[in-house]
Amino acid sequence: MVQLYRKKRIDIVVEAARARAIIEMIQAVGAKGYTIVPDVSGRGNRGVRDEGHLSDVFRNMLIIVIAAEEIANLIVEQSQPLLENYAGIVVVSDVEVIRDEHF
Repeated sequence: MVQLYRKKRIDIVVEAARARAIIEMIQAVGAKGYTIVPDVSGRGNRGVRDEGHLSDVFRNMLIIVIAAEEIANLIVEQSQPLLENYAGIVVVSDVEVIRDEHF
């Protein structure tokens, strides 16, 4: 059987205009990488967010990070002040990976 390693997955949906600050924080706390889904849409407590906007003002991005629990905790803590005046959500879940050294 393949060895699995427990990690945390952090999904951050954020306004595109705020994504650079989130990415810089992710790098600063020591995450080894991240994935960006550039245009996401949906409905939440602030209404409908839809694709196809000409401006970053209404465009949302999904930033995905898989990291050790310590790094994940730092990302969660430090993301809150960065999202204070912006639309955004942070979701943390348990995952297992097969390449521990990548995360």
